[in-house]
Amino acid sequence: MKKLFPILGTLAVLFFQYFEIQAAEAGGIFPRGNKLAFMGYSGDPARDLTNGFTVAGPVYGNQMPYLQRCFSNGWPVVAHVGPRITFDDKKADKYKLNETTLRAEVEQQMQELAPHKEIVWWAVTPEELRPWRKDEMKYLDIVCDAVRKHDPQQRPVYLYNPNHRDAKSLEPIAKQVDVLAKGCYVNSAGKKRDRAWVRWSVEQELAALKSAGRPQALALVMPELCKDPEPGEEQEIRAWVRHDVYLGLASGAQGVLLWSLFKRKEVKRTWQLWYDAYAECARELNGPRGLAQVFLFGKRCDDIKVELVKGGGSAAVQLGGNAEPTTTTEQERAARQVSMASWTAAGFEHGGSRWLFVINSGNAPATFALAKLSPRARIENAFDGAPCVLEKNQLTLPAYGVAALKITGKNE
Repeated sequence: MKKLFPILGTLAVLFFQYFEIQAAEAGGIFPRGNKLAFMGYSGDPARDLTNGFTVAGPVYGNQMPYLQRCFSNGWPVVAHVGPRITFDDKKADKYKLNETTLRAEVEQQMQELAPHKEIVWWAVTPEELRPWRKDEMKYLDIVCDAVRKHDPQQRPVYLYNPNHRDAKSLEPIAKQVDVLAKGCYVNSAGKKRDRAWVRWSVEQELAALKSAGRPQALALVMPELCKDPEPGEEQEIRAWVRHDVYLGLASGAQGVLLWSLFKRKEVKRTWQLWYDAYAECARELNGPRGLAQVFLFGKRCDDIKVELVKGGGSAAVQLGGNAEPTTTTEQERAARQVSMASWTAAGFEHGGSRWLFVINSGNAPATFALAKLSPRARIENAFDGAPCVLEKNQLTLPAYGVAALKITGKNE
């Protein structure tokens, strides 16, 4: 019997440790928890985390006061890692990497930062590393390797990529990082009336991850909060925001990172309108409605067919542009077109219900028919829980409109 007590004690410790880990994961940030990362660069964590955001995003400049504030309050945060390096644009592959020095610098950073459990992801600096530059790819390889060797928690590594990157140019980056993202600054990148470009952007990330053999890595959608629209367009901001966030998630992204939450002068007139719309999405996703759980853990299904019955079915989306000219190639910036559907439907099974998201990327209203929907199915608006009656099983959405339906009951 005496021999049994130590065994029971050990089992008890393991039992409680297990449930502590489970509890941490339940409140943690995906993929190490069940909350969808919803964050922005250079924000105010106290403000943002009370408005539905789940993570304090990266901050530029001296990040330590910002990080210390997050540490002292127990706020989830993304920390930059990597020394301050500027690659010489005029001398391709002439930067001489001193691997020993670089690893030592990253190791020193990790010794200081890694013990802080509040850090959920690492963000590599400098950003926008160029895949055609051998020195920059070597730099990324060394930094990612050093981070992983000195992070006992093995937290995901992220790098920002420019707006005009495609799957081919993202692939070398995808081989190194755990979270892949490219800018999706629709208005600023000249895609204001080509908003299906959000879907194109996420699809490029997913294609790069697949070709890089990294199917478990995450793709992010990166919308903008950086520029006032033209006078008279203020009333469109909420629709733009909801379209971009939900189209990105419906297309396969598993996190949202805005550029940026800083109140820059270029968005002084409409900053609050943008912020309120993003915060509304954040609360829908991670608040009581819990829509993030559908995108993170739901099983894709297509038993409810969605058909366009009125409106434009396809759009010639313009690719290329002059954004971030020093870190993109002429080919990436070249003006060209790709034909894409002007709407997206994504169905999921989760929690004993089916969920259907329909997004109209067109610049005019569109009407959709839901085929193979049982007349006995109960339908509610997933955004607010209100009952939803679809006349003739049809759904009409305004330009950039988003519908989210929760469907219960056996489908036939």
